[in-house]
Amino acid sequence: MAEVIVYCIIVVSLIAAFFFAWFFYQQARNKERMVLIERGESLDEILKKQQKNQVRFSFPWLKLGNVILGLSLGFGLISIYFMKAQDHELFQGSFLTFIIGMSLGIPMIINHLIQKKRVEE
Repeated sequence: MAEVIVYCIIVVSLIAAFFFAWFFYQQARNKERMVLIERGESLDEILKKQQKNQVRFSFPWLKLGNVILGLSLGFGLISIYFMKAQDHELFQGSFLTFIIGMSLGIPMIINHLIQKKRVEE
């Protein structure tokens, strides 16, 4: 019972931390806009400055896909070892992890290639 309470406290704390980080970011952004408006700048100039300063984040699909694919290939080799050792329970677990990893890793790499083609066009 105590473990569940600790887990709930951690989850609620993480949610609160993310919320307050977002809230204070929005509050600072609003204050910055107000200062610029008080200076007499138009909203178009403010939006252009914000878009210019905005950091573009692209998710590292290729890196994550390669890591997951490498781990799943490792589990595939481990499953072959367990199959030869006649340990069916460990074979099933490692083979299932291998299949899930392949199913996650290959689409991530394909997604990276598709996004790369879109950016080039």
